[in-house]
Order: sequence, then C-alpha cells, then structure tokens
Amino acid sequence: MKAIETAERIGRLKQDPGDDALLAAEAVGLAAELLEAARSGERFGEKRQSAQMARMMGDPAGKAFTLAMADQVFRPHNPHRSAARFRDLLDGYGVPEYLSMPERVAMRAAAAASVIAPELVMPAVTTAMRMQSAPVILPSEEEKLKPLLRKRRAAGMRMNLNQLGEAILGEDEAEKRIQAVIARIGSADCDYLSVKISAIFSQIHLVGHDETAARIAERLRRLYRAALAHPANGRPKFVNLDMEEYR
Repeated sequence: MKAIETAERIGRLKQDPGDDALLAAEAVGLAAELLEAARSGERFGEKRQSAQMARMMGDPAGKAFTLAMADQVFRPHNPHRSAARFRDLLDGYGVPEYLSMPERVAMRAAAAASVIAPELVMPAVTTAMRMQSAPVILPSEEEKLKPLLRKRRAAGMRMNLNQLGEAILGEDEAEKRIQAVIARIGSADCDYLSVKISAIFSQIHLVGHDETAARIAERLRRLYRAALAHPANGRPKFVNLDMEEYR
C-alpha cells in the first residue's frame, strides 16, 4: 500500500516540471520500498540463489566462465567437443570462486572424468547448470514455454523474450536465427522481444561500416515488418535491439 501511495505521488510530480529533484528522490524511495517488499517474501531457495548471484557479480572470471559455458559448451552435439571446450574454459578462467566448495570440487572432478567418459559427464554437467538457471532462463520448446508465458500473463506481467545463444558462426546459422525470431514474433504469446544484431548477422566488419550497416538494416527490416504484420492488442509488437559487446 505504501508503494502504491508513493507511485501516485510520483505520477502527480511528473505533471510539474519544476520538481525534478523531488521526483528523483521519490523514485529512489519507491525503488527501495519495492525491493524491501520483494525481499520480505523470498523463500530460502530464492535467498540462496540471490546470494550466489551477488557473489558471481563480484567474480569477473567466474562470470565470464559461466557466460562462455552457456554459449559454447552446450551448443556442440558431440560430447567429446563439449568436454574439450569445458576443460579449455576451466584452464583459462579457473573454477568460479562464487561457487560453493562442494560445487568447485565437483567441477574439477567432472573436468578430469570428461577425458575418459565425456558421454556420461557432459550430460550431467549440462543438466546441473540448466537446473541452476531454470528460475531465470525459460525453455524455448513450445510445449514448455507457452504454459509459463500464460502463467506470467495471468499474473499481469509483460514478458520481454530474449532468445539466448549468440556468437553465430556463419550466414546459414544467422538465417536460421532470423527465422526463429520471426516465428517467435508471429506467436500469439509474444508481444515484446529482444534481439542482438550479432545474432542475426555474422559478417560485422568495423572497417566496412557503411556496407555492414546496409546489410544489418535489411535484416532488421524483416523483423520490423514481421512485428507490423502480427500486432498484439492492436499495436505492432515491440522489437528491442539488445546491447552489444563493446568494441
């Protein structure tokens, strides 16, 4: 109730351009109230995951390792290639410090065992990481995703879908990714979607800026036209250009 009253005050202050400082202070206060309310309802598992996420943010090497695992190790269907990349990443980044001691020991053991039995080890590693990420990363399979989207929509949430798996290796893969994004835009369960340019175009050349921009524009037009062709609630669907890595 207190947060609602603060939000109403902010709404009134927005009508008066002379109260910018007061508006900013009220917005900060509202954010604090919402955070406090959210934390008060956290379950034990959520608190544990939140603490681990905070540790990861303070572990640059561990964060880089986790992102590389998600983007590189899970993609090859050959367990020998996945295992080799898994070991390379561990050698390069080290075992993430944000993990608990049992998890760090298990990761080292998995790396050693993956040399001998990658067919057994890599599915176990993949399953463990997917279980940890399940609360924040939704499955892309239609039969699993649609019920989750309906549940969140019923709770009054608007979902921004971001299909993971960038770092495409060629134009064939880029075309497959564009088709997947267009299919998602056409779904009745999607009204807001994020996409990275590097996920739909593989030939980004910083020295060939004009040619690269023209090719990217052609890809983006396809997405925007799909958004116009499949409106939601009488409005074109929102295509958000997600942030890119800094170069």
